[in-house]
Amino acid sequence: MSFELIKKLDQEIWMKVSGQFTVEDYQETQTLTLLGLELYHESSALIILDNFTGWSKDPRWDEILFMQDHADKIKKMAIVGDEKWKEEIFMFVGKSFRSTKIEFFPENQLELATDWLAETD
Repeated sequence: MSFELIKKLDQEIWMKVSGQFTVEDYQETQTLTLLGLELYHESSALIILDNFTGWSKDPRWDEILFMQDHADKIKKMAIVGDEKWKEEIFMFVGKSFRSTKIEFFPENQLELATDWLAETD
């Protein structure tokens, strides 16, 4: 498994993705996020890419609609990882198509990412 929940506190979910991210991993992140949304109606997410190698090749990726259905309920997303993944991650999370504030931070800026996530607008 490449997905690990690091912290779930109130409206924040912190997770680590290592190696290759699969549809099953994504479905697990959906379940955790939906639980948080049921309690708080909106949430923020910190995603740490740790030795990330991309996404599994799986035709089920075409069936993923979670981001379209719940995009307005995730208010902020901080992604920390190797900058070579920045543009692909932005495409994956639909940065250009949603109102969620999404920022990418280099691996050595985890503290900056958590500070940004905690800022109120």
